[in-house]
Amino acid sequence: MELIPFNVDQVIFFLLIFVRISTIIALLPVFGSWSIPFQLKIGLSLLLAVILFGSVMSTGIDTTIPFSPGLFIMLIIKEVMVGLAIGFVSSMLFTAVQFAGLLIDTEMGFGFVEMANPFTDEPVTVLGQFQVIIFTILFLLFNGHYFLVLAIQKSFELVPLMGVNFSGDKMTMHIITMISNIFILALKFSAPVYVTLFLTELALGVVARTVPQINIFFVGMPLKIIVGLGATILALPMLSVLFRKTVELLIQDIWRLLYLMA
Repeated sequence: MELIPFNVDQVIFFLLIFVRISTIIALLPVFGSWSIPFQLKIGLSLLLAVILFGSVMSTGIDTTIPFSPGLFIMLIIKEVMVGLAIGFVSSMLFTAVQFAGLLIDTEMGFGFVEMANPFTDEPVTVLGQFQVIIFTILFLLFNGHYFLVLAIQKSFELVPLMGVNFSGDKMTMHIITMISNIFILALKFSAPVYVTLFLTELALGVVARTVPQINIFFVGMPLKIIVGLGATILALPMLSVLFRKTVELLIQDIWRLLYLMA
């Protein structure tokens, strides 16, 4: 009796599953954070691959196909591309949040102040980092991490191994549309605070014209910081509602992407 009843083809299919999952995990919000150890990401990818292996193999995959080194490399590349597409679309929401923070920081005068972002390992402005942390907590509260795991599982049903299609123009247009939506979302997330700061700037301009004795630069910098932080705190409830609706739209975009790749 064999202790491990797997043949070579099954091992190859398992590796393909692992490649797709690990690529998605590397780009997903929360899971793909640089603050999470690399070993933990690999372990999570292996665990999900083991859990999903049985269900993936029962989706009607032709296991009689003879594998060659060239075919195996081509399938690896395909699975990486599927993982990159899903992970890239999933990370767009937090890219928009970070960009919104950059817009606000620039208007507040914090644009020159940068700090390390543990989620992307890249420099980010102060308020951008604050928004990333707040919306990451909201993302977890909205069970977004459960959906991401479900999306990984559903990806093998809608886009089976060796069944991906990248030739459709609709999929290309869908990704381009989502990239353009990053800027729209960033404007929506930054609009309440940005408009408040803009009105504050106009008020300071009026004061400078009417009372030229006042040093507007000395007064304006701390005032804009106080107004910006206050507006950010007051806008958080409204932005959390917008964020939840955006997460729901993100779910729909990922499903549509999977259907277009099928």
